[in-house]
Amino acid sequence: MQMLDSLTTEPSPNKPCLCEYIEGRCSFEQLDIALDIHANDSLEKQTAHKQFTIPPSLTVALMLEGDLDATLDGQPLGMSARHGVTGYLWLNRQPAKLERWLRAGQRIRKVAISLPAEHFSTLIGEQETGLTRWLTDYEPAFSLLQWMPSAHAIRHAEEILAAEMTDSVFDKLSYGIAALGLLRHALAQCHSNPKEIAVPRLNTRDAKRARQIREHILDHIHDNLSVDVLANQIGMSVSTLQRLFKNAYQMTVMEFVRTRRLELARLSLLEQGITVSEAAYQAGYSSPANFSTAFQREFGYTPSACVREGSNL
Repeated sequence: MQMLDSLTTEPSPNKPCLCEYIEGRCSFEQLDIALDIHANDSLEKQTAHKQFTIPPSLTVALMLEGDLDATLDGQPLGMSARHGVTGYLWLNRQPAKLERWLRAGQRIRKVAISLPAEHFSTLIGEQETGLTRWLTDYEPAFSLLQWMPSAHAIRHAEEILAAEMTDSVFDKLSYGIAALGLLRHALAQCHSNPKEIAVPRLNTRDAKRARQIREHILDHIHDNLSVDVLANQIGMSVSTLQRLFKNAYQMTVMEFVRTRRLELARLSLLEQGITVSEAAYQAGYSSPANFSTAFQREFGYTPSACVREGSNL
């Protein structure tokens, strides 16, 4: 009875634990994590420009398809699945302006999980890892890392994208568990080997010039474009044009032109019911076979699949 009395008369309201009275493992932890989960599996139907203000936060993202055209405080946020599923992690230490450009015809499949910066500091404590050293030592207010997603991380992302969000507590728990799993894999990868993306920080003038190049390409996407033609039309040297665009968007000018034309051809296949030959001509290919090869390499399926899908809409 004396032991029982001590338990009842001297409670520990913050961390109730029986460790001194039992043999074996006994632990108690309060995990206070606020997560924002943003999932996209969508085809952008309109071209638009949106702006948001985001609070100081650590964000983990997994790009499964598409290119994210965005800036954070004017700096390009270059995230792409062009070379396969790719993971990103960024930290904005101050409130930041996020600008997002949508373009008709682009397919985006991604999952982003954010938690307040102060919650992340509490979560990792004083552990000395590659990630904490990077977070502590890196000077700019915004910094970006790239990480290699494992099969488990991709599975968690697919679970989030496939989940049906309802008021059911079980659905919400499943959604949250998948998000925590993805967060865990991303942090584990970045803890062991943080790989900063070598993206030159652009000054305001160069960032505006890079966007000018991009907007000019979009306005003339069906013209007979080449790097020489673009440089002459915009009024800068070929080397400057290529350097600014690659630094801002992590792809060459002509890679962007080809991708954009394929995206528009896919949208026409889905919504207008044109033939594969017509889509090939629209995208600038003289041969439907070459178009089909490029299309499948870009999107992972043939243009004929779009024709079948469009007929079922």
